[in-house]
Amino acid sequence: MNKKALICIAMLLVASMLLTACGSKVEEPAENTPGATQGTPAAEPEPPQEMYKVTVGVAPYSMFMLWHVAKEWGVDEEFGLDLNLKDFAQTSPASQALARGDVDLVTTCIAEHLSIIKGAPNIKAYSSLGFFKGFFFVGRAEDMVPWDDLVAEKGLKTAKAERLGEFAGKSFCIIPQRKPLIIDAIKQVGLTEDDVTFVNFADDQKAATAFMTGEGDFYIGSLPQQQKLVDMDEYINVGGVDILGPAGVWYDTMVSTDDFMVGNRESALRALALLYRMVELFDEDPDAFSETAAAELSVLTASEFTPEAYKTFQTVNDDFLSIEECEATMYNPDDPLYWKNPVEFYIDLSVESGDLGEAVSADEYYGESEALFNELLSRDDLMDLIHQ
Repeated sequence: MNKKALICIAMLLVASMLLTACGSKVEEPAENTPGATQGTPAAEPEPPQEMYKVTVGVAPYSMFMLWHVAKEWGVDEEFGLDLNLKDFAQTSPASQALARGDVDLVTTCIAEHLSIIKGAPNIKAYSSLGFFKGFFFVGRAEDMVPWDDLVAEKGLKTAKAERLGEFAGKSFCIIPQRKPLIIDAIKQVGLTEDDVTFVNFADDQKAATAFMTGEGDFYIGSLPQQQKLVDMDEYINVGGVDILGPAGVWYDTMVSTDDFMVGNRESALRALALLYRMVELFDEDPDAFSETAAAELSVLTASEFTPEAYKTFQTVNDDFLSIEECEATMYNPDDPLYWKNPVEFYIDLSVESGDLGEAVSADEYYGESEALFNELLSRDDLMDLIHQ
């Protein structure tokens, strides 16, 4: 065979190979390739879920460390959220930031929320978080008998009347939001605001520090500061929930605005679901949760809080409320702990104390919170994430 014929044969063989390759079937994927079907390529990976950015203002109290744990553990991402946390020395400046639109949510409580409505009517209730039982009055050991000793000696009823009577003519280092607590307590023995003196400070830490330097006769404020004082020999617990009036029953809450809760509904629902997921994680492993939370709380309060102390805060002095507990109590109109009951009590108290010029509608400031909660209950996807 001559050279020219060989070249022609070679060219025909190459063309035949190319045609065969172009007409062949796609190689079948391995049997275990997720999403693959015979004769078709494997499906492209799902694009990343849209992330909803939510900015939360956090005050340095034990229950609100929940948000820091969520961010530290990356749980926010499981809910399609990108949490941005801003820390504040207390709830008041956090609420001011919310009113300006600098944050989407801030930590607070019913009494403190109502006290700022007059200046910031756009701030509305967002959610419950827990049930706070940790307020107590701190006195000086050289001046007072410890509360437990007084009760042991005289019985609860007599001890309560005697202790509240001892508050007459005394001064209290506080932030303004604590004033209703004291007025409501002393009212039980016939005393009024005119019978005591309030020494007001910008935040709880400043009030506690002033008390340590000799200012005032008593301090009542944030649980970390109260605990820090009574851990010192010179300060004692002179009475807490046993002597406080109805104002001593506090829900830990979050507040927001309609711009966020209504205008960014999906973000609002996801953040609420995240909150209740974190409550479940605390219940599942309080030790791990407390380790992270205690470290964050120590930084924010410039104090040393052990994981064990944090766990005590959240099991003895405070109580995280699960979504089931909220459904059965705070958002249940037939339950004594239904949100409207304490809110209306505090509205009356705030009008009486001058924090509110006139009564406001409880539904106007808290109704959307209940609507948001009920909508969350209907979202199977978010409920599954809460209970995963």
